[in-house]
Amino acid sequence: MKWTMQKLGWLLLSVGLVWPTQGQEVPPPMPLIEGQSEQVVNVLLIGLATHNYGSNGLTDSLILISYNRETRHASVVYLPRDLYVYLPHSQRMAKLNQAYYYGQSDPNDDYSGLDELKAAIRYNLGIRVDYTARVNFGGFVRLIDSLGGIEISVDCAIQDWRLLSPQHDRTVPENYYRFTLEQGVHLMDGDTALWYVRTRMTSTDLDRGRRQQDVLRAIWRRIQARGLLESLPALWESWGQIVTTDMPLEVALSFLPDLMTFSTSDVSYFSFRVNHEITSGYTPDAERRFIFVMDREAVAQLMRQMIAASTPQRVNIPPPTVALINGTNNSNYDFIAHIAADRLELEGFRTVVVRETPTRRRNFNHIIDHTGDEKGGHLQTLMRVLSTTAQGVRVAPDPLRSVDYTVYLGYNYLSYACTRPVLPPVREAAADENG
Repeated sequence: MKWTMQKLGWLLLSVGLVWPTQGQEVPPPMPLIEGQSEQVVNVLLIGLATHNYGSNGLTDSLILISYNRETRHASVVYLPRDLYVYLPHSQRMAKLNQAYYYGQSDPNDDYSGLDELKAAIRYNLGIRVDYTARVNFGGFVRLIDSLGGIEISVDCAIQDWRLLSPQHDRTVPENYYRFTLEQGVHLMDGDTALWYVRTRMTSTDLDRGRRQQDVLRAIWRRIQARGLLESLPALWESWGQIVTTDMPLEVALSFLPDLMTFSTSDVSYFSFRVNHEITSGYTPDAERRFIFVMDREAVAQLMRQMIAASTPQRVNIPPPTVALINGTNNSNYDFIAHIAADRLELEGFRTVVVRETPTRRRNFNHIIDHTGDEKGGHLQTLMRVLSTTAQGVRVAPDPLRSVDYTVYLGYNYLSYACTRPVLPPVREAAADENG
């Protein structure tokens, strides 16, 4: 009976008929986004909100990677967990982070949590998911620690409650203290990285998605720095105890020649924006749970941009290049160039950090534009991201330039480096702040 009703439901939707589900009309399926050829491989990274793989749990993190084997370029987008979507197998409207749970929990089903999650993404976003990789909280911590930690550039100080130690009871309020991760470049162990990707007391879920992308970049850099790809079968076996994936080893090995030289700058990063692709709302049922409601055309456009970013037509356009220099004349501030570099990489710039002893101390950022481009689109992005006014820009066209822009970062950069929707930390007594 269940199979028949599902088939009937899909048939009705395919001819444009919809029916109310839990007080909400079911949207028609999103057409498959064009450009997803055989050369495009879509991988969904799943963070399960549980310490026990035996627990169904919700999906705390959903990151979609689209890799084009022809161009060796990838696109990455964080899928908001509160996205209100239709679950085709369960035949209900729900948050996207509930799809896996409902698929796993139905005792009378003929589909899994992964089947439901893949179907939900295909139905609502028009993206097919070829492979998945899952990790829970404990596995994530073990993965980071197996790499010897990861290095993260923090441009916005983040504050939230944190356990005194991982061994403390999570259910006891007295076991928590107010922890602040300050601006800077931090080497994080697994426990700190898990806190970083989950916290949202002073930020939003969408900002948390951005931080999860930062961690993904840091993991990749660590893998390359340690030369782990040179022994991929051994790494695959070792991480198989931590990460669950449906990608066969032979498929992973077929990517190896590309991955040996793949850089985080070979990635285009995308995100959902409030009042653009999504708007805030509440479920129509009595519980009135917070949700993100999709603007279907805007979401379709975002998905098209994500797929198109890795096509030959787009990849063959060289990205703007930026040299970043600590202009404070103080070596203790060298980290600000790395913070700016990581931030600009998300905007599509290819960056290089240059160690140079400035002839004078700078308090404010100074951008030298070597392109002389009158349209100045990239320059405007640089000025916005680095919070630099027109007085801080000098145009010096150079046809023999090695980079398009040179940026000297001043002392005051840290005061304006945070361009995210993040609240400043509460500054209390040092004893409370440091636990």
